[in-house]
Amino acid sequence: MTSQGNVVLHNAEYEIIDQDPHFSRVVKYFRGSDYLKIAAFAASGPLFLAALSGFSSGGKKFHVSPRMFRWSTGLGLTAGFLNQYGVSSLRFQGINENAREVALDRYEIKSRLARGEAPYGESRMPEWIQNTAARNSTYSFLNISVIPWFNLVNHNHHGVSLDRYYETRPGEEKWGFDLKK
Repeated sequence: MTSQGNVVLHNAEYEIIDQDPHFSRVVKYFRGSDYLKIAAFAASGPLFLAALSGFSSGGKKFHVSPRMFRWSTGLGLTAGFLNQYGVSSLRFQGINENAREVALDRYEIKSRLARGEAPYGESRMPEWIQNTAARNSTYSFLNISVIPWFNLVNHNHHGVSLDRYYETRPGEEKWGFDLKK
């Protein structure tokens, strides 16, 4: 393990994109399959209640109150979202396959750098609050089933060097970014 700033880097199988991605970036990088899994989680609650109702009545009557259907759908939707948030965060960490996300990240950060913007967004918060927020939210996705904690603060503690965005990889020439340090 190595250290960069206040972030300890682990040895990842795939390229590390961001050790502490902002909530909006994690959700923006959801794949289509992630949304299907969220929908499956949301549908599983009412289906389970209907099956349980059918089994308990001997298959004669399927009645579950609409209120319980709504509750189970909401619970399934929340569980599905938290599950897929964790999966998407694992892609940012380089633990799961992330070629699509690497390309999206490189384009997004390179375009911000080319426009002269801050690569991870501007923050009006004092530096010490940004540091505290980064310490609290880095790797928080690992305990998302215990307490959902998201990075909602723009800061510069992401555990990756911006130097990699100044190199041009094959296929990136067509993007038209001419970045100089």
